[in-house]
Amino acid sequence: MGVRNKHTRVLINILKDNIGNIFKMYPRLVHLAKNPDKYPFDVRYNYILQIVSAVLKACNVELDVQGLENIPEDDGLFVCANHQDKLDALVLWESFPRTLGVVIDGSASQRHFAREMFNMIPAIAMFKDDMRSMMKSIENLSKELANKINYLIFPEGKYEDDCKSLLPFSGGSFKAAVKANSIIQPVAIVNCNHVYDEGFKKPFKVQVHYLKPITPTEYKGMKTVELANMVQEKIQSIVSQFQI
Repeated sequence: MGVRNKHTRVLINILKDNIGNIFKMYPRLVHLAKNPDKYPFDVRYNYILQIVSAVLKACNVELDVQGLENIPEDDGLFVCANHQDKLDALVLWESFPRTLGVVIDGSASQRHFAREMFNMIPAIAMFKDDMRSMMKSIENLSKELANKINYLIFPEGKYEDDCKSLLPFSGGSFKAAVKANSIIQPVAIVNCNHVYDEGFKKPFKVQVHYLKPITPTEYKGMKTVELANMVQEKIQSIVSQFQI
């Protein structure tokens, strides 16, 4: 069994063990997702945060968040993080101080639980094998960023078992940010893949480092591939220091 498959099995088991605390929240999640016009956005988003906190608590995850002072006050941030495992987005939602949307893989957006969650928050699905759909998603993301909605993206697109060396960041991931003239907020997630090592039996600390933002002035004239490489290098420097 591969490491990623083992992680999936361990995560499913711990959620089953905590079914009383987590899955009892599912019916209300479905109700809110099906009736978004009946409830203010804050009510729906805060309920997602409650679920996120419950899952991280069940998984015995403790967060060591550094660099919150680096996050600009202006919204419309393009939040870029490295990808280590299934809990990464939850770790970012738990630690980010304001509303945070997400760019997700199209297939993941159709899964139970995830589907309802992504109906409750700003979310844009990208189907990588459909170029027309990709271009439309990039256009929609650019408009959302221009409308001052913060979005999280994992420019690696996937994760591997070895998280010490980041996979190449996709230059295409940054097209929407450049078009919207957005501030780019790099984030380094450290050791999130290791929370599974003890089967969630004892607390494990995950580091989240919010690095100094990159302004449009700084990346003006750069190709998106060059920008992707620059962001990757900044995140890699932190991962190289602290990743187990």
